[in-house]
This record gives sequence, structure tokens and C-alpha cells, in this order.
Amino acid sequence: MSKFIKFLFVAVIFTSCNFSKTDKLNTEGLRLLNDKQYEEAADQFSLVIYEDAEYLQAYYNRAVCLSYLGRYKEALTDLDYVIDKQKFAQEAYFNRAIVYENIKQYKKAIKDYSQVIKLNRNNKDAYHYRAVCYYYLETYDKAIKDYKKAIKLGLKTSGVYYNLGVAYDCQADYNTAIEYYTKSIMVDARLNIGFYARAVAKLNSNRRDAAITDLKQAIRLGHKKAEEMLKTITEE
Repeated sequence: MSKFIKFLFVAVIFTSCNFSKTDKLNTEGLRLLNDKQYEEAADQFSLVIYEDAEYLQAYYNRAVCLSYLGRYKEALTDLDYVIDKQKFAQEAYFNRAIVYENIKQYKKAIKDYSQVIKLNRNNKDAYHYRAVCYYYLETYDKAIKDYKKAIKLGLKTSGVYYNLGVAYDCQADYNTAIEYYTKSIMVDARLNIGFYARAVAKLNSNRRDAAITDLKQAIRLGHKKAEEMLKTITEE
């Protein structure tokens, strides 16, 4: 099963122009977060919460830090608190969905991504990430629908095209898979996994020579499994 690289969506929540002590502490926490000093940033946001237990931005920002640190249970506690206090906190639902996805609770992740989409029908990342969850649940038709919606909304990255190709591959629709692997390569000509996946799809659709060409390109781009597969099929 293919690996998907996921990113936490960090949104800065602004306060009023008159900075209080907690605002200044929160700003310092954001600086540490942007510098990827997640442990120190989490401690800073804890100081904010100690000063003002109702300072929702600090709970949200601390949850982001905890997520990067892999402390998912604590991150969920903070995000649950934000959502309980602010039902329309789109970013909180989004990040909670990512946390659920990281701990493989895909159905809960889908529920939160769906809430994000309910709040913002044009959130292309929510459609993309929900598609990934559907993929892991082997609900390929729904995954394909969401990938296409993300593309329609403007998310025309090599990753989304590649993921869509994988979904079609899993349905044994190799010709359509090849089409989307090709699109992923057109976006990123150095996407070695795109060449490798397209080669496998071509082999599965009895296009051996074309598959060999793709495997050779994947090897040139550093894909480790491509060389082994090329050796296997040329020795047959």
C-alpha cells in the first residue's frame, strides 16, 4: 500500500491590535513553532493557558506542536476543547482529522474532514485528505470522487494525480491509472514513484516494452525497487 505524506495545516489566529501579556506569550510560541522548536513552543502555549484558561488560540497552537511531536492523545484533548468552545473552528476540525488519520482512525477523520467541507465547500485539501482516508478504507469509488473534486477546485499537484492513479490501480482500471500517473509525471518530471507505478500498470495491461522504458527512467531517478523489477522481467 502506498504511503502518503501528510502535512499539518497551521493557521495563525489573530487577536486585537492591543497586545496583552498572553498575546505576547502566544506570539513567542508562534515564533518557536515556526522555527520548528515544537517542545519549547508547546511549553510556551502552556504558559499562555496558565495565564488565561480561555485563550483558545493557545490550545489550538499547542495541539499543532503536540501533533508534530507525535503526542496525538494530548493534541486531541486540546482540539476537542477548541471545537467544544467554537463549533465553527474549521482549522481545528481539519487538524483533528489529520491527527485521527495519523493514528489510523479513518472513519473519525472522514467525519471531521466532512465537517470542514460543510463549513467550506471549496476546501480542496479537505477533499484530498478525505480521499486518502477512503483509500485506506478501500472505498475506492468515494476516494476517486474526492480526488477529482480536489482537482476541480485547483489542487493539480503531482501528489493528487498520483494518488488518483493508485485508486484506479486498486480497481484494476490500469489504463485510467496510467493516465493519471502520466499527469503526475507531467507536473513533476522527477517523480520516480510515478514512473515506477506507471510501469507496473503497463505490465498489468500487457505493455511490457513501455513498462521497461518507465522502469529505466525510475532507476535513473533513484527508485530502488525499479531495478529489481526490471531485472525480474528481463530475465523471464
